[in-house]
Amino acid sequence: MGAAIGGGLAGLTAVGTGLFGLRQARLQLEHQESEAARQRRFESLTERRGPRSQAYAEFVAAGQDLIDALYGREQEFHQQFEGLWEMIRKRRSTVAIAGPAAVVRAAGDFANEVRSFRNEVAHGRLQGPRIFNEKQRFERRLDAFTKAARTALEDEGHPPAGPSSTAAPRA
Repeated sequence: MGAAIGGGLAGLTAVGTGLFGLRQARLQLEHQESEAARQRRFESLTERRGPRSQAYAEFVAAGQDLIDALYGREQEFHQQFEGLWEMIRKRRSTVAIAGPAAVVRAAGDFANEVRSFRNEVAHGRLQGPRIFNEKQRFERRLDAFTKAARTALEDEGHPPAGPSSTAAPRA
């Protein structure tokens, strides 16, 4: 009788140990999958960081050129404005490809502000020296773009908050 009880306890211990080992193996596999996904994301971000940085810097430079022109003389500004607007539009398309969404949105906000300004000038709603009082509207938008770009460039591949799409489903 004692041998049967001892054998039963040994069997239960073996089952418990097996279940514990299985649980540990599942947790280890989930961790390895999560780490592999984070590493792939980091490598992808690292590869894109150079081109993104260049696209962002060119967009900021085009925006800053526009702002700098607003510190000049009115006639010079009108001569330069269409070329500056064209540069912003082209740089915006490069940023749109480079991404991510928050940076693309901030670039769009800046470009939309410039387009709105252009329409106000073209329709005579904004003219004369008042044009030069509009610097802040561009500076705020360009600062917001710069902040979004910096955040994107500082991303080190940590998974986004929320459930992970790469983790194995729990059994």
